Amino acid sequence: MKKLLATLLVSGMVMGLAGCSSQSAAPATEAPKTEAPAATEAAAADAAATEAPEAGKQYEIAFSLKTVTNDAFQSGIADAIQTNVEGAGHKFTLVTAGDETAVSTQVTQIEDLIAKGVSAIIVNPMDANAVVPALQKAKDAGIPVVLVDSTIAEGNEDLYITYVGTDNYSAAKIGAEKLTEKLGNTGNVVIVRGANGNSVGDARVEGFKAGLGDGIKIVGEQPGDWSNDIAKQVTENMLQANPDVNGLFTASDVMLDGILQAMEDAKREGIEIMSFDGSDDGKALIKEGLVLGTMAQFPDHMGKIAVDTLVGVLDGKTDPASVEKYIDSGTECVTIEDMK
Repeated sequence: MKKLLATLLVSGMVMGLAGCSSQSAAPATEAPKTEAPAATEAAAADAAATEAPEAGKQYEIAFSLKTVTNDAFQSGIADAIQTNVEGAGHKFTLVTAGDETAVSTQVTQIEDLIAKGVSAIIVNPMDANAVVPALQKAKDAGIPVVLVDSTIAEGNEDLYITYVGTDNYSAAKIGAEKLTEKLGNTGNVVIVRGANGNSVGDARVEGFKAGLGDGIKIVGEQPGDWSNDIAKQVTENMLQANPDVNGLFTASDVMLDGILQAMEDAKREGIEIMSFDGSDDGKALIKEGLVLGTMAQFPDHMGKIAVDTLVGVLDGKTDPASVEKYIDSGTECVTIEDMK
């Protein structure tokens, strides 16, 4: 019985092996076809990696600015940058100095971002000179930088890829021409500047002066530090010293509430105000007849251009040297006629 079972078992194994051999013979000739596509895909992937070595990588792009509190324009830039960074599949980090004049805080925060090893930094410089050493550190660390809204002191163009912002000088000049027309090219005006040393505020004031008519005299000029409280105080001082003021220029909509409060307290009416930013608050005051006009900016444009530029550089698709050092994001004068 044992010999019979052994004989049957051996016979079964032989037949099984013969069956397996006959079934696998045909596919064996097809094997190279199943391996070829994998090899082709691998080669294509290698080629794609060579063309764009950083493709598919997630970057951390940080944005440094003064504050987004009570500043619709700065908040608008931050929102635009975040939307475009996260929309491209990358990580967004926001750092704010917390105050309009906390320059040293911004410098420290930029240095912290460099130490953290972020992929790229977008900076709205609070001071044209103070941030230069920090941006030099970013360059030394190989971290690309794009400036928005404000630029830095001339001679440091090698520290950033491009500056994206409004042509503040030209825009303010247009605003001055509009105010001159409204005043009939006669009268006295005062100026509420931004913060001293800020390139944006400086350019706006210089442009405004260049656009004023010959018959208009500047009788007062003080920094409002982008603050309603300080703007209110300096406006009170200038109105008290100059009882015949009939025009005013402010470097930003963010100071309008303080300026208007000072005028109300001093019981001064009929002063035509030209502002800058084009914020919703500024436009609302134009509708109320309290402000003549505001030079509108486009924070959405700034944010998109800045992010697209940096992602292109990080992906290796954009040569930093090919990018213009200044990109105008546009501006428009808004008055009640324009709003109609």
